[in-house]
Amino acid sequence: MGKVKSAIITALLVAAIVVLWLFAAISCNVPGTDGVKRYNSFLSGIHLGSDLTGEAYTLLYPNGVISAKDYKLVMNDDENEDKEEYQYYEEHGGVYVDKDKFNDEELLSSVKKDAEIISKRLSQKGYSSYSVTVEDDYVIRVSVPTNFTYAAYKEYDNTSRSSSLNLISTTIQLVMVDGQISLRDNTDYDSSNSLLSIKEDFATYFKDISYYVMGGTHAVKLDLTNEGFNKLNNVLLLGDSDSKAYIYVGETNIGLQFDMGSSLENKTLYFSSEANRAQDFAILLGSVINGNVLTNRYNDTDSGASTQLIVSTPAFGEYAAIYLLAVLIVALIAAIVVPVIKYKKLGFVNALMALAYSLVIVISLLLLEIQLTVGGAFIAVLGLVLLTFTNVKVFEAVRAETKNGRTIQASVKTGYKKTLFSVLDVHILLAVISIIVALVCVGELAACGFILLIATLASYVLYWFTRFMWYVLSTPVRDKFKFCGFAREVYDDED
Repeated sequence: MGKVKSAIITALLVAAIVVLWLFAAISCNVPGTDGVKRYNSFLSGIHLGSDLTGEAYTLLYPNGVISAKDYKLVMNDDENEDKEEYQYYEEHGGVYVDKDKFNDEELLSSVKKDAEIISKRLSQKGYSSYSVTVEDDYVIRVSVPTNFTYAAYKEYDNTSRSSSLNLISTTIQLVMVDGQISLRDNTDYDSSNSLLSIKEDFATYFKDISYYVMGGTHAVKLDLTNEGFNKLNNVLLLGDSDSKAYIYVGETNIGLQFDMGSSLENKTLYFSSEANRAQDFAILLGSVINGNVLTNRYNDTDSGASTQLIVSTPAFGEYAAIYLLAVLIVALIAAIVVPVIKYKKLGFVNALMALAYSLVIVISLLLLEIQLTVGGAFIAVLGLVLLTFTNVKVFEAVRAETKNGRTIQASVKTGYKKTLFSVLDVHILLAVISIIVALVCVGELAACGFILLIATLASYVLYWFTRFMWYVLSTPVRDKFKFCGFAREVYDDED
């Protein structure tokens, strides 16, 4: 390779890395918009876990149970029509309970069972962390990550912040829906009639209900049994062609509908929807057909309760994301500086690979919307250590060959050959472990497994790219030993 080609390849690579890092690291107001519009960097657009941006939680109260705050608010308002009813409520910890339900073992047991069902439903969301606990014996506390990006957390982007909270609110509203599946003829429950006999269990007509994704399309996939297919066709054909049939869970119309007056073409049905909503529909319906039905209705507006999201402080403090970024930057600088000091210009090759690796991780997290936690960041740093270690390992193997009097070209070839299998074994082992963790585990562990897989693949590919760039950068240099920071041993012939 000539000097010109070497210079062009090097310049293009360095320019690409610099430009991408500018987009990755720098956020700023868009010129000409008077600060109205803002460009958020790749880093500030990565979704962060609850340990970095906090969690959103809500409290679910069954009928006959209210918070102490709501109780006092009503009792201090002489004009409130609920005051007469609430005077019969009794205090229990931080809540007030209708005396007819106070210490009701059946209610207490059903609340615990409902908490377990809600937890099972949320486990399918893929959150990095979540919790469903029972407080004061009667109240279910549901906590999920806010899923804020750093830009949203610091309120540089209010739209994405409200969007994340809206998605959480929608999910919680659906996972707390009680009751069985039914098919009705109106969008309003009180004005609707069931299209099936009350003796029939509509849920038994479904073989499976799942979340379906293909080519950017998100849908709820419903697989009907033979009986369900025939029964549903009979019901639909009896209806007017201008009318529709709506799927309900309890008294809630979940927004999935059939056209009346026409038969189904096959036993597998797809209802397209926005990604989060399609997943929520599938989780709710799948839970019900598997027999996981909530016993109680929670936060019923008729009783004055409401579902409110509260955003809490991150587990590691308000500035946890900043501190984590500082640690990551220090780790990256160390991976760049130490090899440069030890191997001179050859260390610059490793520096380019370290920067490329970090870009791969950042862009992957951004595009795949993987939620980054402290654990995930630790895994990403381990991947950087792996890349640097494998490069240093081969550098040292080449150095050892030069001490035996070989030329640089021969030393590089032999050094890579001697380290190939050990490097390959480590990467294969880590790749297998990461795949198992990603597939078997859930939540943060699954995300860490996926990050480890990306890091391992990036490390191995860049390990070979290091060799190519070594060749590119050293081509114009006459003294390649000096370029590498190696000292060739020369032995005098004995007399």
